[in-house]
Amino acid sequence: MTTKTMNRRKDIFSRKMVYLAVASALLPTAALAQEDAEAIRELTQAASEIEIGLGNVGRDSFAAGDYIGLKNKGPYVIGNIDLVGRDPKSADAWRITGSNLGLSSRNLRAEYGQQGNYRLSLEYDQLPKYRTESAKTIFNGAGTNNLTLPSNWVGATSTAGFTQLNNSLKSMDISHERKNYTLGFSKILSKEWDASVKFRHETKEGSKIVGAVIGNSGGNPRSVLIPEPIDYQTNEIEAKVGYATTKLQFQVGYSLSLFGNSNNSLIWRNPYTYTATPPTPSGWVAPAGFPNGQGQLGLPPDNQSHQLSASLGYNITNTTRFTGTLALGRMTQNQTFLPYTINPGLTVPTPLPRSSLDGKIDTTLINLALTARPMPKLNLRASYRYDDRDNKTPQAQYLFIGGDSINQVTTLASNRARTNLPLSYTQNLLKLDGDYQVAARTKLNVGYDYEEVKRSFSQADKTTEDTYRIGLRRSFSEMISGGVSYARSDRRNKGYADTPFNESYSAQYIATLPAGTRWDDHPLLRKFLYADRERDKFRFSLNASPHEMVALQFRADYNQDDYKNSILGLTKTRSESYTVDASVTPKQNLTLHAYYTSDNYKSNQAGRSFAPATRLALSTPLTSPNDWFNTSDDRIDTFGLGFKVKELMGGRFDLGGDYTYSYGLGKINTTVGSALAAAAPIPDLVSRFQSLQLYGTYKLQKNATLKLSLLHRKLRSDDWGWDSVNPNTMANVLSTGQLSPNYSDNVIGVSVSYKW
Repeated sequence: MTTKTMNRRKDIFSRKMVYLAVASALLPTAALAQEDAEAIRELTQAASEIEIGLGNVGRDSFAAGDYIGLKNKGPYVIGNIDLVGRDPKSADAWRITGSNLGLSSRNLRAEYGQQGNYRLSLEYDQLPKYRTESAKTIFNGAGTNNLTLPSNWVGATSTAGFTQLNNSLKSMDISHERKNYTLGFSKILSKEWDASVKFRHETKEGSKIVGAVIGNSGGNPRSVLIPEPIDYQTNEIEAKVGYATTKLQFQVGYSLSLFGNSNNSLIWRNPYTYTATPPTPSGWVAPAGFPNGQGQLGLPPDNQSHQLSASLGYNITNTTRFTGTLALGRMTQNQTFLPYTINPGLTVPTPLPRSSLDGKIDTTLINLALTARPMPKLNLRASYRYDDRDNKTPQAQYLFIGGDSINQVTTLASNRARTNLPLSYTQNLLKLDGDYQVAARTKLNVGYDYEEVKRSFSQADKTTEDTYRIGLRRSFSEMISGGVSYARSDRRNKGYADTPFNESYSAQYIATLPAGTRWDDHPLLRKFLYADRERDKFRFSLNASPHEMVALQFRADYNQDDYKNSILGLTKTRSESYTVDASVTPKQNLTLHAYYTSDNYKSNQAGRSFAPATRLALSTPLTSPNDWFNTSDDRIDTFGLGFKVKELMGGRFDLGGDYTYSYGLGKINTTVGSALAAAAPIPDLVSRFQSLQLYGTYKLQKNATLKLSLLHRKLRSDDWGWDSVNPNTMANVLSTGQLSPNYSDNVIGVSVSYKW
């Protein structure tokens, strides 16, 4: 039972007791006793409710049913339950709740326990994800891990030559569904001690789109977009023991996560043909092409995770408290490697150096915090975070084969001799924060953060960041309050180098490169995760209630990141967000509300076009005619309004409605240097969504209510990445030809709920 429900019932009980006291002199004793018993029953007995009805969906649509399950045209069952029971002679109680029981987004939970002793719970949760129903594929076996070509397929060196393409295309639905089964048990061992254990089993089944490539260098890659099967199982166990007194609290726990994938790999037949003369994909060998060539992708491997945790809270004084957590974990993955290639016609003289990865990562997480109130007007907070990821995966050198298309190299002086890099990092984060009441109803907040991150095998071995924060919040009156805050961050890397290139390629290969070309990423490029950055964050908020019937809220956020030392890469980002929210209650039974939100995100990026033969000449100048610049501007505006009217028609009828409209616009603009061909204009990305919902309830009798709901939703979107892109639009990529989501749908529902 929630606090809100308890307070409501206490209020009902108090009002009925006053009524009984006043009416006792006027009502007969029997009537008084009946009223008294009814009030006591309402206070002491939890109410159960069941809702059953029928709804109807106007049209089929994956996008309309995403996450909620309403994708198929036609009727569906409305089912919601909340059943409770309590033994009046003991503290035993049970509860069964269920929502959306007639849909694939259903949830069902059952609890049984004894107050102050134990609780047993069982829950089932289901959630669908519908990606697209407009995708097409030429492959047989969609949904499995072995995709084959039609028996009459005619191969070609590019999609333009696929003469059997249109006859071979088949529709496929791309979606997946997650199901969770959770069993939990908690027990109060004594006044201070308690324990709990929880087991969760999750399955995820369906498919998603993945890119599959034959070849991987120069102009030889040929690719297809294919359905990847999803058949995952995750089992988790979490056990905790806790101790709590007024002064001291601590808890220790253990968690285990086991992930399994029913499919180790995805195999597909190569629809592209090898020929000995142009336009053959250069670098291929004959067995890689149609009809015998095939490719293989490794899918997410089985893995497991263990973690021991401990937390502590201690009240040092009435105004000072210390909290701390410690978590030690280990993640492992040791699934057998797939072979270098699945094509038996390719030459593979050197075997894999290992049969499996033997991946192992140890994690350590420490969080410490101290809060104090040394003076009535002053609050101080300090916290420290230590996060360490120690990757102990062994390294080995692999002579990989590029996309199942070529024979294995026989020399280490090749860019196909690579060593895996077990990435590790250590984070130290210190935060200091304090607020002081500088005047009546006015509070000043200041803070400072220091973060240091050390990484292995990355472009920046170490980055540090200082953040300074200041904020002011004031209550101008009982009706008006607001606040403003500003934060300035400065991140610096302690030297930037192409470490992954130097550590992953063989020394024999690096020695073959001329001086000044021994890099993978351009020397002027800075990855934004490690690049020097100056960040400014500003926030303003205002809450006002000029009248007891009116409530207004306004909030504005402005953020800017400036990568001043990045010649190439992400150079600047800016985001703005504004929200206005208003609610009005002109009458006791009428509420009106409206809101408007605007979000805008802009970014600037710089790049340089170069080939291996020209990268030396293009490595040092700060500017080049081979440079290109990209700016993106994404904006989403959302508007909503609604109303709710209660107790019409003698208190038996409630009515409400909500309307939402959202407009999204994405603009991309690219300019190029004089040495590059002019960039074609990129169409805008546009989406428009609107939703109108009307709902009403009518009390048929004291415990029975009729419910009616009407929902209209409409989505219009334009995405140049999908629209007008047929499966053979791109010469070297066979796509699915899917479309941007668009729909217009109406949903109606009628149900009856009964309480007792």
